[in-house]
Amino acid sequence: MAGVQAVLTTLIFLLAIRRGTGGLSGPEIAMIAIARGGVVGWIAIDEPLVATVCVVLADLIGAGMMVPKTYREPESETLVTFAFASLGGALAAGAVGALDASLLLYPVYYCVVNGAIALLISTRRAALSGTMERSPAMS
Repeated sequence: MAGVQAVLTTLIFLLAIRRGTGGLSGPEIAMIAIARGGVVGWIAIDEPLVATVCVVLADLIGAGMMVPKTYREPESETLVTFAFASLGGALAAGAVGALDASLLLYPVYYCVVNGAIALLISTRRAALSGTMERSPAMS
């Protein structure tokens, strides 16, 4: 699954470049550099909890980078993907055999961050559709 995700993400990246969409600002480049540091920390550190914190921080930066676009264009994201990812994180946390922070941190984080993005998509879609329904131009 990780290989398929890597290939599809690369394909989307290449299509975005080809179609002239996307791009990176200075702050986005800085956030990517910090996220890369989190990935390097995950690879280099032999302590499971610290390595997991590095992964969570790297992923949190990536999730944070997508929030502005998701807020502006909630229809551009697939709600069910984030909702099911949140459910998957909750189920993974429930499947952990021991109350160990190094085992629970990532699935709990995954549940919360994906649930938050799903909630953002849902509320923004509702707000935008409510705005459209009340718009005088639509009457």
